Amino acid sequence: MILVIDNNDSFTYNLIDYIKTQTKLTVQVVGIDNLLIEDIINMKPKAIVISPGPGNPDDYPILNEVLEQFYQRVPILGVCLGFQCIVSYFGGNIIHGYHPVHGHTTQLRHTNEGIFQGLPQNFNVMRYHSLIADGATFPNCLKITAKNDEAIIMAFEHITFPVFGVQYHPESILSEYGYRQVKLFLSKVGDYCENRI
Repeated sequence: MILVIDNNDSFTYNLIDYIKTQTKLTVQVVGIDNLLIEDIINMKPKAIVISPGPGNPDDYPILNEVLEQFYQRVPILGVCLGFQCIVSYFGGNIIHGYHPVHGHTTQLRHTNEGIFQGLPQNFNVMRYHSLIADGATFPNCLKITAKNDEAIIMAFEHITFPVFGVQYHPESILSEYGYRQVKLFLSKVGDYCENRI
C-alpha cells in the first residue's frame, strides 16, 4: 500500500491518479487533519507521498513526526509543500523566493539520477509556490538533483535513504515527464522493499 498524505490541496487527486496508473499497489489517502502516527504504523505502507498544500512547514508539525518515524524505513516523495517539509525537517531553512510563482513553467537542469534518470535536460515543469529552499542552509544529507535557470533548488534526494523531493508539480498537465518521474519513484519503492526483505 502507498500512503498519500493530503495536505488539503487541489492538486492532490491529480497526483493520486498519476500514482494509480503506475502501480498495482493500493493507494490510501489520509487527510492531514486526520493523520495519526499510530495509524500509519498499523497501515505498514510501502511508500509515503506528502502532497502539496497551503502555508509553510511550520504549519504541519505532524509531518515532522512522520519523517522521524519513517524516513529510514520506507521511500518518501515530497511534492511542493512536501519538498519544503523534508528540507525543513533535516535542518534547512525555507525562505520567501524572489517573487511568488503561481502557474508558471520553468526549465530544469538535473543530475540524471534518481527520479530524473534517463530524462532529457531542460524539460518544463509547473510551479505554484512563493517559498523556496535556502541554498545557504541546505542540509548536507540531501543531494540537490535539479535547479532551474535562476539556480533555485527544484529537487533533491537523500544521500542514504530513498527520500525524494520536488518543489514543482509533476502532476500538472503542463509539467513534462510527470508520469515518468512518478514511475521512477515507484521503481525505487520496489527496489527498496526487495532489498529490505
